[in-house]
Amino acid sequence: MLKLKTFLLSIIIFSNVLFAKEFDQLFKVYTPINNSSEIEKSINNSFNIMIYRLSGSESPSNIWKIINAGNTRKDFIKSYSLRNIDGKSFLEVSFNKDYLVNVFNELSIPIIGNSRPVILFIFNVDSGTKNPYMLSNYDNNNDLDIKINDFLNQKSTSRGVFLELPELDLFYMNEIKNYEKLVNLKELVSSQYNYDLLSEINIIKIGPNRWSVTGDIKFDYEGDAFDSYFTNKLENFATKQIDNLLAGQKIDTSNIISVSATFMNIDNYQDYKNLKEIINGLVGVKSTNITKFDKESIYYDIEVYGNLLNFVYEISDSSYINIDSFDTSKSEIVMSLKS
Repeated sequence: MLKLKTFLLSIIIFSNVLFAKEFDQLFKVYTPINNSSEIEKSINNSFNIMIYRLSGSESPSNIWKIINAGNTRKDFIKSYSLRNIDGKSFLEVSFNKDYLVNVFNELSIPIIGNSRPVILFIFNVDSGTKNPYMLSNYDNNNDLDIKINDFLNQKSTSRGVFLELPELDLFYMNEIKNYEKLVNLKELVSSQYNYDLLSEINIIKIGPNRWSVTGDIKFDYEGDAFDSYFTNKLENFATKQIDNLLAGQKIDTSNIISVSATFMNIDNYQDYKNLKEIINGLVGVKSTNITKFDKESIYYDIEVYGNLLNFVYEISDSSYINIDSFDTSKSEIVMSLKS
């Protein structure tokens, strides 16, 4: 029991692992490609993914609204090139942020900023062929493990969100095995990660062709196609959760305000360059204008879409900038570069 108390105390002391939420390659899309004859098809697929990401919706109506307004897919592309990633060929397509946002604005399509939700999944699997385990990014014990990991990666990329699996170190995993009836796995994972939504799903094989799924997805299944049936259920569940989370983050581009922004802790020219790149890369920023310099501070007038809170939310997950204070009544915000 003393060992268990020590284990639980260590969870509290070391529960400082955080997930970043800033989607820093929002306007860069990678699509699989077999040969150069498929470039046109891959560009079309990349464009669709880009619209899904920026609008927060997988509805094709936004795509057709943009095309029917006289735009072509290539109008939005800055560059594209073939890339080899882990031995597989991809088309890397970079899109023009400002042009996309302008067209979205003209067509009254809301946008989603760079800060994206994190959904953390706990999959507890008991296949009957090995000891029960919690699925990780590196598990490929069977086709189901591979399909779940592939789905999470594909869905994360296409929607511009973070669908993550917890990774606990060997110490924690051993203690969980030793005290599995005393340790609440969901509470343990909650203490280790920041997230917007935590889902726990239990997958148990209860017969030769029978499965029981409990937790946030519930069903019983009997047959030979469990893997496909389960991934379809997971697709529907994840899509609904993503849609709900993104619905609360939409920015109304028809509303534009001017924000007085102060950035402190600027030590050198490289800091200034990094800051400029970050600010201009934010979806919700329309334009920037430097009003003055101090010794270690830069003062901006920033035109932002939506309101100040939209800007605060979008920049709050930056790995480079701290928000020190803000005042919505005066549209003022003070920030500093992280040391």
